[in-house]
Parts: sequence; structure tokens; C-alpha cells
Amino acid sequence: MPFKRQWDASCPKTWDQFERDGKTYIIQDLAPEDDEQALEILINYMCADEALCGLSDFRNDEKSLTSIRGFWAECLSQRMSLACYTDVDGKKTLVAMNVCVVDSVHESFPLTPIEGRAWKNVYHAMATLEVKCSPFKHLNLETLLHAYGLFVLREFRGAKLGANLLLAREPLALFHGIKGTSTVFTGPASQKLAAKCGFVTIYEMTLKEIAECGLTYPKTDHVIKLMVKKYGD
Repeated sequence: MPFKRQWDASCPKTWDQFERDGKTYIIQDLAPEDDEQALEILINYMCADEALCGLSDFRNDEKSLTSIRGFWAECLSQRMSLACYTDVDGKKTLVAMNVCVVDSVHESFPLTPIEGRAWKNVYHAMATLEVKCSPFKHLNLETLLHAYGLFVLREFRGAKLGANLLLAREPLALFHGIKGTSTVFTGPASQKLAAKCGFVTIYEMTLKEIAECGLTYPKTDHVIKLMVKKYGD
């Protein structure tokens, strides 16, 4: 059976709360009423900032933008994505997020078709690493918490919110009986951050190697890494 989140009166659940630089931050499930705002942030900013998206000229490919929006919307509908909010006098403002889904070795999720030149180029680059080294087999798990995008608004970068979001995956996953997580990290900063948060690299490829698989990337030594973390050991 595919995973289905039990969303009830106790949701959205809070997974972390902390004070930093005079601000109160709350990491919780992304609230359904914030889905559209989250999608706008992902489309307008992450598609421009993320390494593979930039190299694939994502922002100038309308078909890809429409397709990835549908992909992310299906991810959010599973209600397993994490969001970081500032809390000022009880008013919450979305400032960062991590798009997460529960995926299994038997039933892939999401099922939205991958369309558009740029989106196919990005998606198949990430998928190539998992074909080369299955995180399910590596961790000996049938179910994982996968992630398809972590983004922090520019004015909140430097507050280490990315680390808190990565660490919050653990209580979220364990609450639902999931013992591991997997992500393709495409930039050196995110790779270093993931390593500091306990992720380990199980496979890596240079853009040159990915280009040799038939995808459109410069033949450079820039490395993308498939990284995992196991919980509950």
C-alpha cells in the first residue's frame, strides 16, 4: 500500500523550535494553506538558484516550469514536507522549506510525468545516481524519506536554517516509522552542510560523467552527490 499521512487535528506537528539572533523559529509540517506560497517560492527562486536548474536554463523553459510545479504540488499533497517559520507575536511567516516525500522500493512517488527539456535534464541527472547506487539497497530499507528541494529565503541565509531542516527530517521520519533519508545534493555548500548533519555519500558523479550519459551539461569536474542518513540505529 502507498504511504498515506494521517492528517488530523494534531497537525501540523512541530518538530523543532529555537531562538536565534533574537528571532523565534519553528520547524513544522508545511501547513496546507501555505502550499501556494511554497510553490511560488520554489518556482521563482529555487529554479534560478539551484545548480542543475541554472545549468539547464530552467527559468526560460515554460514547459519545464509547469511540469515541476505539478511535481512539487504532488509532493506537498503527501503532507510530509517541512517548513521553517518565524514567529513574531504569534504571527508565522514562511522563510524556508524542505520538500520531502515518502517513497518505497515497490511504489515510487510522486507519479507526475517529467516534461520539458530542462526538467528532464535535471531530473534524469539526479535519477542516474540512484540507478547507479540504490539508496534502498544501500540502507537495506524498503521505505525512505526522499527530498526534492531545500530552500531558504535570501534574507534568512546565514541563520543555519538549512541545518535545522535537515536535522528535523529525523523526528518526522521516525514518527512515521521511517528509518532513513536520501537526497541528491548538487552544490558544494549543501554537500558540506549535509555531511555536518550526519549524511554520508554513497555515490557521486561529475558533470562530465553525467554529460557522457547523454544529458546536457558542461564537461566539468563539478560533483553532485547522492547522500543518505540512517535513523534509529
